[in-house]
Amino acid sequence: MTYFFLFWILSFTLYSYPVESDYRLDLNYNYDYEKDGLKTKFSDWVPYKLNKWNPKFLEDYYELYGLKLHYNENELRKNIYFLKVGLQSRFRHPKNALCPIKDEEYYFKYRLLLTMHLNLQIMRSYMRLASLYDKRHLYFQNLDFAHELKNSFKVAEGFYKEALPYWEKARENAFKADKVKKEVDLGTLESERYEIVSGKLDFREIIGTHLSRLEKKQKAVEQFLRENPKADKPILEIEPDEE
Repeated sequence: MTYFFLFWILSFTLYSYPVESDYRLDLNYNYDYEKDGLKTKFSDWVPYKLNKWNPKFLEDYYELYGLKLHYNENELRKNIYFLKVGLQSRFRHPKNALCPIKDEEYYFKYRLLLTMHLNLQIMRSYMRLASLYDKRHLYFQNLDFAHELKNSFKVAEGFYKEALPYWEKARENAFKADKVKKEVDLGTLESERYEIVSGKLDFREIIGTHLSRLEKKQKAVEQFLRENPKADKPILEIEPDEE
């Protein structure tokens, strides 16, 4: 009984007074580290490793290509970048190709078709970029922004002209692939090859049409600016009495 009272008194005494400690909660614990270092936290190491993927082959970069229904300039530039890097990369081993490879001649045509298709996609992306700076119709009220239109049309012209070399490369690869009579199990690419070779698809003519229409709009804007030289500056810098 005596021991019980002594234990009770000792416990009461310990819980009655706060116990001091040197422990401090470090909310920034282990946050200053390098990836793959000795002090990398396991919780950070796992998702970093799982999501880490380095594209190496042309097909890897092609699979990164994607375009939403509603796209912007950054997404188009990103696609162009990945496709250009892909064109400089080597192809996967035939057993890892995008379709079954039967023989060397089949694999040769497969590579030509993919190169053709990537060049077409780069060309189309440049044309989409140009369309962001071009106007389908130039109305009289648009000339209130003649200075901005002049600069915008120059950018559009540059993108249209940038697309042309990729069309020529795609066309060249299409005619080379057409000499191989075996059909690759990539239906869309074979259809593109047929349309190019048969002349049904001619982007040189399409781009030329866009450039000729753009030239007419540029001349209209230049004529307006010659007649109204004060309008040849950003709209925000135009004084009210100059309008």
